[in-house]
Parts: sequence; structure tokens; C-alpha cells
Amino acid sequence: MRIISNIFLFLVVATSGLSASAISIDWSGGYRIEFHDVNTPTLDSNNPDPKSYGLQYLFLNSKIVASDGINIVARFDIMGSQTPGYENSQLGSIIGGSGIGTDPRTTSQHQQSTGVNVSQLYLNANTEFGSLIAGRAPFEFGMGITHNAGLGPFDHWYDTRDSVGYKFYVDNISFMPMLSRVSQRDYGRGVTMNDETFVFEYKNKDNGAEAGVVQQIRKSSFESNDASGAVSGSTVVSAWSTKTINLYLGRSWESFKFKMEASFLTGETGLMVAGENINVNAYAVAAELMFPALNEAKWDYGLKLGYASGDNPTTTVYEGYQFDRNYDVAMLMFNHRMGRADFLTTGITHTNPGLTVSNSADDESIGNAVYFAPSAKYAWNEKLDIRTTLVYAQLVTNPTLSLDTSKDLGTELDIELIYKPRERVIWSNGIGVLVPGQAWKDGATDFENSTNFGISTKAAITF
Repeated sequence: MRIISNIFLFLVVATSGLSASAISIDWSGGYRIEFHDVNTPTLDSNNPDPKSYGLQYLFLNSKIVASDGINIVARFDIMGSQTPGYENSQLGSIIGGSGIGTDPRTTSQHQQSTGVNVSQLYLNANTEFGSLIAGRAPFEFGMGITHNAGLGPFDHWYDTRDSVGYKFYVDNISFMPMLSRVSQRDYGRGVTMNDETFVFEYKNKDNGAEAGVVQQIRKSSFESNDASGAVSGSTVVSAWSTKTINLYLGRSWESFKFKMEASFLTGETGLMVAGENINVNAYAVAAELMFPALNEAKWDYGLKLGYASGDNPTTTVYEGYQFDRNYDVAMLMFNHRMGRADFLTTGITHTNPGLTVSNSADDESIGNAVYFAPSAKYAWNEKLDIRTTLVYAQLVTNPTLSLDTSKDLGTELDIELIYKPRERVIWSNGIGVLVPGQAWKDGATDFENSTNFGISTKAAITF
């Protein structure tokens, strides 16, 4: 027995030594804490129903170097959201809102603990021809108006895929075919939803030129088509089958930079309403123009403009397009829900019916709108910047049957103070004032469109 124990001990020690020399783990991550206050999200001065909340969140990325060129990557989300509808996000936990177990609120002396979620786990194997990715990995393309991995310090959402893909590299060109399993209801065959994706990208660091195209074909089985919950009065009669094509173009010079991305979504939803099949035909385009400060100049300027098609309720085709929720243009408009009706036709992305304009987070997205947003940033000193943004927007289509509704969404002014006391630390303080246009006043019901304002303060540390 002692001989067996000694042999076992020797094997453990020997294996541990080999593991220590052959395997290393690299860690990175970030911590974020923030506070938001929106005074009149209803746009009704008689019933403002304000909201005010704080969030905190920590994520850790681990990269296990298993062998030369072979890595295993995972992401751990700590203090993530527990609100239904926000669980699969990096929104963070509400400060004071995590619950207190079974204790009464009035006598509680502790907060409820939260778990650790794993949002990414994938194998990355690099060869002389390219890179293999297999597992639950992030996915981003272009400006992120459709495919956005949430890489910004204050991004609350992310895109991941259970995929197998191989990215080939040829000089400045890369192309990647990828197969993804979006959903599988159970262990049976034929209860799935899949993506067939092809990505082509060109990046030239010497002249700052970028271009790319991504095609994603999404198909489901009949049993896995659950889109009926997003379209009122619809029933599933066949499988889901859509195609999304995104085109991206960018170029950088010393005194001028621009980016542009367009997206086209077409296909069949497999839904039927009142005997009519519902198809999809939606599109969007966004552009960013940047004029960076040169030499000792203090000012730089920028411009964001874009268009997202909206759904026409009088047709049997769904034309509504929603940008990714990470793509922000304004502090209030297209970022926080507001008003008394879904004028932006983005309700399809709001999965929790219990959340309204007065108790939801910043889960709104750009939809059914055209916007124009010039900005200017002044470098007060090497650590403090002041950015001012003016946003004007209009509706694309009338989302109601009241044809006399105006398309004017209004004008918003945002002022942000950005303080960077040291490397990888950022503290942002902002105030936004929205003067809503007549679009928020439906012609049949005469909603209010009172001025709305909000404040935010948020800090992030990356490591």
C-alpha cells in the first residue's frame, strides 16, 4: 500500500512540474462602476416617473497557453445583471438592487451574493496559414452597428457565437468561413438554429485603409422558430431563414478619418398574420467623420450620421432595423427608452415586458430614424477632455396609423467631461438635455413631449 502511495505521489509531483513548464495563464480584465439619473423618461411633466440607478461590474479574461500556438480563452463575468431580460449581458449588478435574501428590507444587514457567469470559452489555434477558433467566442465587424463584441470600457452588451471558423491570412487580406450553432432546444436532431457566416476583411496599416464584407445566413428548424412572440398576432408556419450582409469601408489620414458601414437584412420569418406570410426587408447605414487635432491644437471635431429603416404597419413586410445597443450616438436619445409608445419600433429587442421607460436600463437602440450628430472635443490638459455633441433626428416611417404624426424626434445637447488620471483609468461625467420634437406626440392620443434631461458619472479600470 505504501509503495502504491509513493508511486502516486511521484506521478503527481512529476506531472505538476511538467504542467508548470508547459502551461502559462495570462489574465486581463476590467472593473466598472457607474451611476445614471434620467429625470423625465416618460416625456410627461405631469407624470415624469424618473429613474435613477447605479451599476458595478467586473470581468476577467484568461488565456491558457496550452502549447505553442494553442490557446484556451475564457471570460468570467462577476456581479453581472440578474434582471430578467438582461441576464446575458455585461450590464452589471444594480447597486442596492441585488436582493437581500429572505431578510426584510427594513432590517437587512447584508446584500445577496451573486454568482460568476462564463460568457466565453473557446479554443484558438494559430498556424502558418491562419487561425482556428472553436467554441463560444466573441464576434465583431466594422463599426459594430450589427456585430458588436462590447469591447469598449462602458459597453453593456456583447455578441458571441458557438462557432467553428478558420481565418486565413494573405498579406493584408483575411477571410474566414464560420459555422455557428445559435440555438439547440434539446439533444435531439432538427431542433436547431444555425448561422453560416463568411467574413472578408482588408486592413493596410501603412495607409490606414480598411474594407470588409460579412454575410450571415441564419436558418432554423420549424420547431426552433420562436419569433412569434416578437410579432403580435402571429403564428409559426415554417422555419426562419434570413440573410444579413454588411459592408464596411474606412480610411485614415493625418488630418481626416472616416468610417462607413451599411447593413441589409432580407428573408423569411416563417410567421403568418391574418393569412399573410411575413417577410423581412430592412437596412441601415452609419458613417463617422473625424478631424483630429494636429500638432499643438486643442480642438478636434467629429460627425456621426446614420439611417435605420422603420417598419410600416400597413404592409406585410417587416422593414424595421435595429442597430446594436452598444452603438451609441447620444446620452439619452437611442440609449434610454422614453415616451409613451414604441415610435422607434425597437420593442422586438426588449424581451422583458415588465420593464418600461421608467424602470429599464440603457437598453434602447437606433431604429426607424435618421440622425445627424456633430461633436467637438477640447483638450483642457493632458488628463482632461471636454466633449460637446449636438444630435438631431427624425423618424423614417410613421409607426402608427395616425398619419398626421410628425417625424421630428427633436434635438439633444450632451456635454461630457473625460478625466484620465493615469493609464487605463477613465472617469466620465456627462449631462444631456433632450428637447423632444412633435414625433413623440401621436396624432390620435396626443402624448406629451416635455423636455428631458439626465446625468451620468462612470469610471472604468482596465488591466
